[in-house]
Amino acid sequence: MTETSVDANSSATLKQKLWSQFFNSSSTKQVALRLAVDVVLANTALLCAAIISLTATGKISLSSPIGYILDRLNSELLASAGWFSFSAVAVFAVCGLYKPVPSTKVWKRLSTVASACLVGFILSAVVGSMVLESTAKVVGAIGIAWAFLYSFVTASRFSRMYVAQRYRVEPRRSHVKEKVEDVLVVGGAGYIGCIATRQLLEAGYRVRVLDMQLFGINALSDVLNHPRLEVMQGDFRNVEDVVRSLKGMDAVVHLAAIVGDPACSYDSETTIAVNYAAAKMIAQLSRANGISRFIFASTCSVYGASDDIRDELSDLNPVSLYATTKIDAEKVLLEAADGVFQPTILRFATAYGWSNRPRFDLVANLLPAQAVTEKKYRVFNGEQWRPFVHTVDLARSIVMSLQAPLSKVGSEIFNVGDETQNYTLTQLGQIVKELAPDAEFEEIRNDDDPRNYRVNFDKIKNRLGYRASVKLEDGIQEIVDAVRNGQVSNWADPIYSNRQHLEDLGLNILKYEPAVNEHEMQMTQRFLNKVA
Repeated sequence: MTETSVDANSSATLKQKLWSQFFNSSSTKQVALRLAVDVVLANTALLCAAIISLTATGKISLSSPIGYILDRLNSELLASAGWFSFSAVAVFAVCGLYKPVPSTKVWKRLSTVASACLVGFILSAVVGSMVLESTAKVVGAIGIAWAFLYSFVTASRFSRMYVAQRYRVEPRRSHVKEKVEDVLVVGGAGYIGCIATRQLLEAGYRVRVLDMQLFGINALSDVLNHPRLEVMQGDFRNVEDVVRSLKGMDAVVHLAAIVGDPACSYDSETTIAVNYAAAKMIAQLSRANGISRFIFASTCSVYGASDDIRDELSDLNPVSLYATTKIDAEKVLLEAADGVFQPTILRFATAYGWSNRPRFDLVANLLPAQAVTEKKYRVFNGEQWRPFVHTVDLARSIVMSLQAPLSKVGSEIFNVGDETQNYTLTQLGQIVKELAPDAEFEEIRNDDDPRNYRVNFDKIKNRLGYRASVKLEDGIQEIVDAVRNGQVSNWADPIYSNRQHLEDLGLNILKYEPAVNEHEMQMTQRFLNKVA
């Protein structure tokens, strides 16, 4: 990688951090619109303050000629309009007013507006009193302006959230729509999502992607101009973004989540907000829109630690926050099912293989990358079992679920994988050794990860005719070739690790409290109490 490209990447990362600091996942269009509205509101507030101030001091009255009133207002506003508008939007940005929030946090947003206006008033009063002679006059006029601005911004934000939540959801269908033409993929630029998006386009669907784009949009760069693809940058936890994205959709594929045990353990409240609360909200809005098909990406990690082969009816024994949030999300989705809304739960086996948005925090991708570049790799607790499945086959399961009659997949849970790819971690290490024979293979034992499970995949095989099309050896060879050929210049870059990338960006980009009550998420609550 050249020095120029490194500088460019550093500059892009800095811009992304600054953007996330002030605007989080809001798109450029959303921010520009909100800034424009607030500039108009600021000038309107200043106009109202000027009228009150001039009237109170006797400089204008109801009997004053209209031309005289306009001249006085013009002289008052010309000196103040620019700096007042700028200071208003600057303070709002610093206070986080342009970051999206869920509808459940509307009162928190209104308190943020109040805090921002108070800070703006204090700063404006201090600066104004230093420039003008009469401190009382300055404080009075500025106070009136900021009070009006608070009222206008509060009314604007509250009415926008209220109207979006109450009136923009389309009327619910009273019957099941069997034919699916338009599909919303939430998280469609992610590790699995970017492949699923391509396969859905190839299958003839019109696809809309809703993605926060924390990892950028390069994963879809070659299909961005596809006539049947629409990409929306937005926050899937925000009701307004979800309502907009659901308009006109026949089906939803929900892939967005904090994925993996290490990333989820970083912050439990944020994990709950993303993996559970958001899934619940999207499902409720989908149900309200009369959408029947809702594909939810879960995980075989729900089986946790077991010496037996597990199927969809087996007891669940989660050993991680990631697994418990998925279990609780599954439960709330299936409880919402009725004659029209019939979700499908896909419990993915451990993913591996190449993607346009690569990941190297997955064991079957990490080991070959280490073997090629470091000539040494370690396997911990090699006797533990894992079910593996390639990214291409995970995406295929999504397409097949949409194509199948709803009577076969509605309100059903499917393990997604193939019994031929249940491997111990030692067996995985041996496959890597065969493909990278010059690397040293070391086995180590510890108690850091208790997961140990084999999975039965008969249900999806018998119900949908699903079988894995890519062998584990071939998927590992993909990774070996990608690293050797320079397709990935530095696999250790944080961008290729969910947890490291979140740490690098700063958790504030995802951070907020989950909108759940104490009676929800029983599995997750038990897990958190156990590890506390």
